[in-house]
Amino acid sequence: MFQGIDLYSDTGTRPSAAMKQAMVDAPLGDEQRGEDPTTRKLEERMAALLGKQTALFLPSATMANQIAILLHCQRGDELVAAENSHIFFAEGGAPAIWAGALARPIETRSGIFSGEQVRSKFNAARSPNYPVSRLVVCENTTNMGGGVAWKLAELQSVWDACRELDMRTHLDGSRFFNAVASTGESPARLAAGFDSVTICLSKGLGCPAGALLAFESRHWERARRWKQCMGGSLRQSGMLAAAGLFALDHNLASLVEDHSNARRLAEGISDLQGIEVEDTAPSSNMVFFRLRSGMQPAAFSALCESKGFRFSRVGDDRFRAVTHLDVSAAAIDRVISGMKEIAAAL
Repeated sequence: MFQGIDLYSDTGTRPSAAMKQAMVDAPLGDEQRGEDPTTRKLEERMAALLGKQTALFLPSATMANQIAILLHCQRGDELVAAENSHIFFAEGGAPAIWAGALARPIETRSGIFSGEQVRSKFNAARSPNYPVSRLVVCENTTNMGGGVAWKLAELQSVWDACRELDMRTHLDGSRFFNAVASTGESPARLAAGFDSVTICLSKGLGCPAGALLAFESRHWERARRWKQCMGGSLRQSGMLAAAGLFALDHNLASLVEDHSNARRLAEGISDLQGIEVEDTAPSSNMVFFRLRSGMQPAAFSALCESKGFRFSRVGDDRFRAVTHLDVSAAAIDRVISGMKEIAAAL
Protein backbone atom coordinates (compact mmCIF):
# COMPACT_ATOMS: atom_id res chain seq x y z
CA MET A 1 0.00 0.00 0.00
CA PHE A 2 1.32 3.43 -0.98
CA GLN A 3 2.24 5.41 2.13
CA GLY A 4 3.04 8.84 0.67
CA ILE A 5 0.94 11.79 -0.47
CA ASP A 6 -1.65 10.08 -2.63
CA LEU A 7 -3.03 12.27 -5.42
CA TYR A 8 -3.87 9.25 -7.57
CA SER A 9 -7.62 9.72 -6.92
CA ASP A 10 -10.08 10.90 -4.29
CA THR A 11 -11.24 7.28 -4.14
CA GLY A 12 -8.23 6.77 -1.86
CA THR A 13 -9.83 8.68 1.02
CA ARG A 14 -10.17 6.70 4.25
CA PRO A 15 -12.90 7.10 6.87
CA SER A 16 -11.87 9.16 9.88
CA ALA A 17 -12.04 7.80 13.41
CA ALA A 18 -15.22 9.80 13.99
CA MET A 19 -16.82 8.39 10.83
CA LYS A 20 -15.89 4.86 11.91
CA GLN A 21 -17.50 5.47 15.28
CA ALA A 22 -20.67 6.68 13.61
CA MET A 23 -20.69 3.46 11.58
CA VAL A 24 -20.30 1.36 14.73
CA ASP A 25 -23.10 3.21 16.51
CA ALA A 26 -25.60 3.07 13.60
CA PRO A 27 -29.01 1.46 14.24
CA LEU A 28 -29.28 -1.53 11.91
CA GLY A 29 -31.88 -3.74 10.27
CA ASP A 30 -32.41 -5.84 7.16
CA GLU A 31 -32.05 -3.45 4.22
CA GLN A 32 -33.34 -5.99 1.73
CA ARG A 33 -36.63 -6.01 3.62
CA GLY A 34 -36.67 -2.23 3.95
CA GLU A 35 -35.99 -2.44 7.68
CA ASP A 36 -32.62 -0.72 8.05
CA PRO A 37 -33.43 2.66 9.67
CA THR A 38 -30.07 4.27 8.96
CA THR A 39 -30.22 3.39 5.27
CA ARG A 40 -33.73 4.76 5.00
CA LYS A 41 -32.66 7.95 6.77
CA LEU A 42 -29.85 8.51 4.28
CA GLU A 43 -32.10 7.76 1.30
CA GLU A 44 -34.75 10.21 2.51
CA ARG A 45 -32.21 12.90 3.30
CA MET A 46 -30.48 12.62 -0.07
CA ALA A 47 -33.77 12.68 -1.98
CA ALA A 48 -34.81 15.85 -0.14
CA LEU A 49 -31.39 17.45 -0.69
CA LEU A 50 -31.62 16.83 -4.45
CA GLY A 51 -35.29 17.74 -4.73
CA LYS A 52 -36.26 14.24 -5.88
CA GLN A 53 -39.09 12.00 -4.77
CA THR A 54 -37.04 9.06 -3.56
CA ALA A 55 -33.53 7.59 -3.46
CA LEU A 56 -32.04 4.11 -3.29
CA PHE A 57 -28.80 3.18 -1.52
CA LEU A 58 -26.42 1.10 -3.64
CA PRO A 59 -22.92 -0.37 -3.33
CA SER A 60 -21.39 1.74 -6.12
CA ALA A 61 -21.98 4.67 -8.46
CA THR A 62 -21.46 2.40 -11.47
CA MET A 63 -24.41 0.29 -10.35
CA ALA A 64 -26.44 3.46 -9.82
CA ASN A 65 -25.67 4.67 -13.34
CA GLN A 66 -26.60 1.32 -14.86
CA ILE A 67 -29.91 1.11 -13.00
CA ALA A 68 -30.71 4.63 -14.19
CA ILE A 69 -30.07 3.63 -17.79
CA LEU A 70 -32.33 0.60 -17.33
CA LEU A 71 -35.09 2.82 -15.95
CA HIS A 72 -34.99 5.11 -18.97
CA CYS A 73 -33.96 2.94 -21.95
CA GLN A 74 -35.23 -0.07 -23.81
CA ARG A 75 -32.87 -2.42 -25.63
CA GLY A 76 -31.53 -0.77 -28.77
CA ASP A 77 -32.21 2.80 -27.60
CA GLU A 78 -29.50 5.43 -27.99
CA LEU A 79 -27.63 6.81 -25.00
CA VAL A 80 -26.10 10.25 -25.64
CA ALA A 81 -23.17 11.45 -23.50
CA ALA A 82 -19.74 13.04 -23.73
CA GLU A 83 -17.25 10.80 -25.52
CA ASN A 84 -14.93 10.88 -22.48
CA SER A 85 -17.66 10.30 -19.88
CA HIS A 86 -17.27 7.65 -17.18
CA ILE A 87 -20.20 5.59 -18.45
CA PHE A 88 -18.43 5.14 -21.79
CA PHE A 89 -14.80 4.62 -20.79
CA ALA A 90 -14.76 3.20 -17.26
CA GLU A 91 -17.84 1.07 -16.62
CA GLY A 92 -16.81 -2.03 -18.52
CA GLY A 93 -19.26 -1.62 -21.38
CA ALA A 94 -22.11 -2.01 -18.89
CA PRO A 95 -24.74 0.02 -20.83
CA ALA A 96 -24.48 -2.55 -23.64
CA ILE A 97 -24.42 -5.50 -21.24
CA TRP A 98 -27.34 -4.55 -19.02
CA ALA A 99 -29.61 -2.23 -21.01
CA GLY A 100 -28.51 -3.11 -24.53
CA ALA A 101 -28.15 0.64 -25.14
CA LEU A 102 -26.33 2.04 -28.15
CA ALA A 103 -23.63 4.63 -27.34
CA ARG A 104 -23.94 7.95 -29.15
CA PRO A 105 -20.90 10.01 -28.08
CA ILE A 106 -20.67 13.79 -28.20
CA GLU A 107 -17.24 15.11 -29.17
CA THR A 108 -16.01 17.35 -26.37
CA ARG A 109 -12.63 17.76 -24.71
CA SER A 110 -13.98 19.16 -21.43
CA GLY A 111 -16.93 16.80 -21.02
CA ILE A 112 -19.27 19.80 -21.26
CA PHE A 113 -21.71 20.00 -24.16
CA SER A 114 -24.65 22.12 -25.26
CA GLY A 115 -28.28 21.59 -26.08
CA GLU A 116 -27.41 22.24 -29.71
CA GLN A 117 -24.90 19.37 -29.64
CA VAL A 118 -27.63 17.13 -28.20
CA ARG A 119 -29.90 18.14 -31.08
CA SER A 120 -27.15 17.31 -33.56
CA LYS A 121 -26.96 13.74 -32.20
CA PHE A 122 -30.72 13.24 -32.00
CA ASN A 123 -32.10 10.61 -34.32
CA ALA A 124 -35.41 12.06 -35.48
CA ALA A 125 -36.27 9.04 -37.65
CA ARG A 126 -39.12 6.96 -36.26
CA SER A 127 -38.90 3.68 -38.06
CA PRO A 128 -38.20 0.04 -37.11
CA ASN A 129 -34.94 0.51 -39.04
CA TYR A 130 -33.48 3.10 -36.66
CA PRO A 131 -32.60 3.33 -32.97
CA VAL A 132 -34.48 5.78 -30.74
CA SER A 133 -32.51 8.59 -29.07
CA ARG A 134 -33.78 8.12 -25.54
CA LEU A 135 -31.41 9.33 -22.83
CA VAL A 136 -28.81 12.07 -22.27
CA VAL A 137 -26.25 11.68 -19.48
CA CYS A 138 -24.23 14.55 -18.04
CA GLU A 139 -21.24 14.02 -15.76
CA ASN A 140 -20.77 16.72 -13.12
CA THR A 141 -18.01 17.38 -12.38
CA THR A 142 -16.43 15.92 -15.48
CA ASN A 143 -13.61 13.47 -14.89
CA MET A 144 -11.36 13.01 -17.92
CA GLY A 145 -12.63 16.37 -19.18
CA GLY A 146 -10.53 18.07 -16.52
CA GLY A 147 -12.64 18.08 -13.37
CA VAL A 148 -14.85 20.80 -14.81
CA ALA A 149 -18.02 21.90 -13.03
CA TRP A 150 -21.01 22.59 -15.28
CA LYS A 151 -22.42 26.11 -15.14
CA LEU A 152 -26.16 26.26 -14.50
CA ALA A 153 -26.76 27.92 -17.87
CA GLU A 154 -24.94 25.05 -19.61
CA LEU A 155 -27.14 22.50 -17.86
CA GLN A 156 -30.25 24.52 -18.68
CA SER A 157 -29.33 24.40 -22.37
CA VAL A 158 -29.23 20.59 -22.25
CA TRP A 159 -32.42 20.34 -20.19
CA ASP A 160 -34.29 22.57 -22.64
CA ALA A 161 -33.15 20.50 -25.61
CA CYS A 162 -34.14 17.24 -23.94
CA ARG A 163 -37.62 18.52 -23.10
CA GLU A 164 -38.02 19.68 -26.68
CA LEU A 165 -36.89 16.28 -28.01
CA ASP A 166 -38.77 14.23 -25.40
CA MET A 167 -35.54 12.68 -24.12
CA ARG A 168 -34.86 11.56 -20.56
CA THR A 169 -31.97 12.95 -18.55
CA HIS A 170 -29.58 11.40 -16.03
CA LEU A 171 -26.82 13.00 -13.97
CA ASP A 172 -23.71 11.01 -13.21
CA GLY A 173 -22.96 13.04 -10.09
CA SER A 174 -20.10 10.98 -8.71
CA ARG A 175 -18.42 14.28 -7.77
CA PHE A 176 -21.65 16.26 -7.64
CA PHE A 177 -20.88 18.02 -4.36
CA ASN A 178 -17.62 19.26 -5.85
CA ALA A 179 -19.79 20.95 -8.48
CA VAL A 180 -21.98 22.40 -5.73
CA ALA A 181 -18.91 23.76 -3.94
CA SER A 182 -17.49 25.16 -7.18
CA THR A 183 -20.60 26.92 -8.49
CA GLY A 184 -22.27 27.96 -5.24
CA GLU A 185 -25.58 26.63 -6.56
CA SER A 186 -27.79 24.52 -4.32
CA PRO A 187 -27.84 20.74 -4.84
CA ALA A 188 -31.52 20.86 -5.78
CA ARG A 189 -30.90 23.57 -8.38
CA LEU A 190 -28.07 21.68 -10.09
CA ALA A 191 -30.18 18.50 -10.08
CA ALA A 192 -33.49 20.12 -11.04
CA GLY A 193 -33.64 19.18 -14.71
CA PHE A 194 -32.56 15.56 -14.34
CA ASP A 195 -34.94 12.62 -14.17
CA SER A 196 -32.41 10.68 -12.09
CA VAL A 197 -29.20 11.48 -10.21
CA THR A 198 -26.27 9.31 -9.10
CA ILE A 199 -24.34 10.36 -6.00
CA CYS A 200 -21.08 8.63 -5.00
CA LEU A 201 -20.09 8.61 -1.33
CA SER A 202 -16.60 7.13 -1.62
CA LYS A 203 -14.78 9.97 -3.40
CA GLY A 204 -14.62 13.51 -2.03
CA LEU A 205 -17.07 12.73 0.76
CA GLY A 206 -14.58 10.29 2.27
CA CYS A 207 -16.79 7.24 2.82
CA PRO A 208 -15.44 3.69 2.46
CA ALA A 209 -18.16 2.63 0.00
CA GLY A 210 -21.65 3.37 -1.22
CA ALA A 211 -23.72 5.45 -3.62
CA LEU A 212 -27.30 6.59 -4.10
CA LEU A 213 -29.64 6.88 -7.05
CA ALA A 214 -32.37 9.51 -6.76
CA PHE A 215 -35.39 9.35 -9.06
CA GLU A 216 -39.17 9.49 -9.40
CA SER A 217 -40.99 7.26 -6.94
CA ARG A 218 -42.97 5.57 -9.74
CA HIS A 219 -39.74 3.76 -10.65
CA TRP A 220 -39.14 2.37 -7.14
CA GLU A 221 -40.18 -1.24 -7.72
CA ARG A 222 -38.20 -1.51 -10.96
CA ALA A 223 -35.11 0.09 -9.45
CA ARG A 224 -35.32 -2.17 -6.41
CA ARG A 225 -35.66 -5.22 -8.65
CA TRP A 226 -32.59 -4.23 -10.70
CA LYS A 227 -30.64 -3.75 -7.49
CA GLN A 228 -31.50 -7.31 -6.54
CA CYS A 229 -30.73 -8.60 -10.03
CA MET A 230 -27.29 -6.99 -10.04
CA GLY A 231 -26.38 -8.43 -6.66
CA GLY A 232 -26.58 -5.07 -4.95
CA SER A 233 -29.02 -5.98 -2.19
CA LEU A 234 -27.52 -5.67 1.26
CA ARG A 235 -28.43 -6.65 4.77
CA GLN A 236 -27.25 -4.32 7.54
CA SER A 237 -26.18 -1.58 5.13
CA GLY A 238 -26.78 1.02 7.84
CA MET A 239 -23.10 0.79 8.74
CA LEU A 240 -22.22 2.16 5.30
CA ALA A 241 -25.17 4.56 5.22
CA ALA A 242 -24.05 6.02 8.55
CA ALA A 243 -20.78 7.02 6.89
CA GLY A 244 -22.81 8.88 4.26
CA LEU A 245 -24.83 10.73 6.90
CA PHE A 246 -21.63 11.65 8.72
CA ALA A 247 -20.11 12.95 5.48
CA LEU A 248 -23.12 15.17 4.78
CA ASP A 249 -22.80 16.64 8.27
CA HIS A 250 -19.02 17.03 8.44
CA ASN A 251 -17.20 16.67 5.10
CA LEU A 252 -18.93 18.99 2.63
CA ALA A 253 -17.06 22.08 3.82
CA SER A 254 -13.70 20.42 3.14
CA LEU A 255 -14.47 20.27 -0.58
CA VAL A 256 -13.78 24.00 -0.79
CA GLU A 257 -10.35 23.36 0.74
CA ASP A 258 -9.74 20.58 -1.78
CA HIS A 259 -10.44 23.01 -4.62
CA SER A 260 -8.12 25.58 -3.07
CA ASN A 261 -5.38 22.94 -2.81
CA ALA A 262 -5.89 22.01 -6.47
CA ARG A 263 -5.41 25.63 -7.51
CA ARG A 264 -2.36 25.83 -5.23
CA LEU A 265 -0.86 22.80 -6.96
CA ALA A 266 -1.70 23.99 -10.48
CA GLU A 267 -0.13 27.38 -9.86
CA GLY A 268 2.88 25.85 -8.13
CA ILE A 269 3.86 23.59 -11.02
CA SER A 270 2.63 25.68 -13.96
CA ASP A 271 6.00 27.31 -14.63
CA LEU A 272 8.14 24.21 -14.26
CA GLN A 273 10.34 23.13 -17.12
CA GLY A 274 8.98 20.07 -18.93
CA ILE A 275 5.50 20.30 -17.33
CA GLU A 276 2.44 21.69 -19.11
CA VAL A 277 -0.58 22.29 -16.85
CA GLU A 278 -3.85 22.15 -18.78
CA ASP A 279 -5.74 24.58 -16.53
CA THR A 280 -3.91 26.75 -14.01
CA ALA A 281 -7.22 27.71 -12.35
CA PRO A 282 -9.09 24.37 -12.06
CA SER A 283 -12.75 24.63 -11.09
CA SER A 284 -12.72 21.66 -8.74
CA ASN A 285 -10.28 19.18 -7.24
CA MET A 286 -8.43 17.92 -10.32
CA VAL A 287 -5.21 19.11 -11.93
CA PHE A 288 -4.22 17.65 -15.30
CA PHE A 289 -0.77 18.09 -16.78
CA ARG A 290 1.43 16.66 -19.53
CA LEU A 291 5.11 15.88 -19.75
CA ARG A 292 6.92 18.04 -22.28
CA SER A 293 10.37 16.55 -21.86
CA GLY A 294 12.36 13.52 -22.88
CA MET A 295 11.57 11.60 -19.70
CA GLN A 296 9.44 8.50 -20.15
CA PRO A 297 6.11 8.64 -18.28
CA ALA A 298 6.84 5.42 -16.37
CA ALA A 299 10.18 6.80 -15.23
CA PHE A 300 8.49 10.04 -14.18
CA SER A 301 5.91 8.12 -12.10
CA ALA A 302 8.66 6.11 -10.42
CA LEU A 303 10.61 9.26 -9.62
CA CYS A 304 7.52 10.90 -8.09
CA GLU A 305 6.87 7.87 -5.88
CA SER A 306 10.51 7.85 -4.77
CA LYS A 307 9.94 11.40 -3.53
CA GLY A 308 6.81 10.39 -1.62
CA PHE A 309 3.87 11.34 -3.83
CA ARG A 310 2.00 9.91 -6.80
CA PHE A 311 -0.42 10.88 -9.56
CA SER A 312 -2.50 8.79 -11.93
CA ARG A 313 -1.42 8.39 -15.54
CA VAL A 314 -4.42 8.90 -17.82
CA GLY A 315 -2.79 8.96 -21.24
CA ASP A 316 0.54 8.50 -22.97
CA ASP A 317 1.99 11.59 -21.34
CA ARG A 318 -1.04 12.95 -19.46
CA PHE A 319 -1.30 12.85 -15.67
CA ARG A 320 -4.04 13.65 -13.18
CA ALA A 321 -3.67 14.90 -9.61
CA VAL A 322 -6.78 14.73 -7.42
CA THR A 323 -6.92 16.60 -4.12
CA HIS A 324 -9.11 15.34 -1.30
CA LEU A 325 -9.70 15.56 2.44
CA ASP A 326 -6.68 13.37 3.27
CA VAL A 327 -4.30 15.83 1.58
CA SER A 328 -3.46 19.08 3.38
CA ALA A 329 -2.12 22.37 2.04
CA ALA A 330 1.23 21.51 3.65
CA ALA A 331 1.25 18.22 1.74
CA ILE A 332 0.60 20.10 -1.50
CA ASP A 333 3.58 22.33 -0.76
CA ARG A 334 5.75 19.23 -0.34
CA VAL A 335 4.54 17.93 -3.70
CA ILE A 336 5.35 21.26 -5.37
CA SER A 337 8.82 21.19 -3.84
CA GLY A 338 9.36 17.62 -5.09
CA MET A 339 8.11 18.54 -8.55
CA LYS A 340 10.58 21.44 -8.68
CA GLU A 341 13.40 18.99 -7.98
CA ILE A 342 12.15 16.69 -10.73
CA ALA A 343 11.80 19.59 -13.16
CA ALA A 344 15.37 20.63 -12.43
CA ALA A 345 16.46 17.10 -13.34
CA LEU A 346 14.42 17.23 -16.53
